Amino acid sequence: MPEKKYTRREILRLGLGALVAPAAASVLSACSSGPEERVVNFYNWSRYIGKDTLAKFTAETGIKVNYEEMADEEELFAKLRSGARGYDLIVGTDYMMPRLKAMNLVDAYPPGVLKNAGNIDKKFRDTPYDPDNAFTVPYLWGTTGIGYSKKLIAKAPSSWTALWDAKYSGKIAMLDNARDCVSTALLLKGYSETTADDKQLDEAKALLLQQRPLVKQYSSSTYMDSLLAGEVSLCMAWSGDVLQVSRENPHLDYVIPNEGSYMWVDNLCLVRGSQHREDTLRLVDYLLRADVAADIANTVRYASPNAAAFKHLDPALSQDPRVFPPKSMQEILRFHSLLDPATEQAWNDLWQDVKVG
Repeated sequence: MPEKKYTRREILRLGLGALVAPAAASVLSACSSGPEERVVNFYNWSRYIGKDTLAKFTAETGIKVNYEEMADEEELFAKLRSGARGYDLIVGTDYMMPRLKAMNLVDAYPPGVLKNAGNIDKKFRDTPYDPDNAFTVPYLWGTTGIGYSKKLIAKAPSSWTALWDAKYSGKIAMLDNARDCVSTALLLKGYSETTADDKQLDEAKALLLQQRPLVKQYSSSTYMDSLLAGEVSLCMAWSGDVLQVSRENPHLDYVIPNEGSYMWVDNLCLVRGSQHREDTLRLVDYLLRADVAADIANTVRYASPNAAAFKHLDPALSQDPRVFPPKSMQEILRFHSLLDPATEQAWNDLWQDVKVG
């Protein structure tokens, strides 16, 4: 049986070394020894760090990192909302920031404490989701597009409508993610992502329901397994996921459709009231180092927002237009809009209705 492959959104505990505690030993229990213990409890997306990043940090500083991985953002919110506040550092995607702040789950960074903050590219500063650069430190970024098998599809898909093509019935996978799927349906209908118009949202829902019989799976965690195994021919995908597995299967590729798509930034965020703030800030500053940031990007195949790291990147990564889209492609990429709570709830309800049919 071939070794199981994992993606950005699947819980995984590989390659982190003996210095990283397994997630089965709860992060919360790790806090029981008290704040005097030199430890950072880090909650991140899956397979989203260098293989020995944390082991090297511990060897250099003596600070232990308890590392746990999440399957999706709803798992993150559920844990934090339930009072699981033992985490010190989390990774939050740009569009999650209003919700994290509204729920009082994150703290602002103390001004001037991160000596490597200047390494961040200016285009990732003063963003709509954190205009004062107070709550976020950009970590990695990527795009949403279409992953496909060149063995199973004769011509690269150029439009999102390929995911609605009946000739691929039962061979299509979609991300289990309301933001990407609903926004894509609105894009195809020619509507703004910020619409609160019931009729327009109903049309987006109808489009997704029209697609539903063609879809083999809705998953943000196993879709790459299916693409790798040839069980699906094409899928909505995050850029780095496809590029990770394409190193093992060169027939897999990734495109950004002609209608345009979304780019996103994942950020390092301080959990409100965490016990190990000084050592957490030291870890964040370490992750901002040019050599460290480059090693992470080289491993996970996502783009780094760290300008100082660029010269340390694998040329095959830094010169790959699927990772760093050229200017012409950047013109059709956008950040996800920030939704008000009522609209976000409407999207989540819409998405649940689509999945249950």
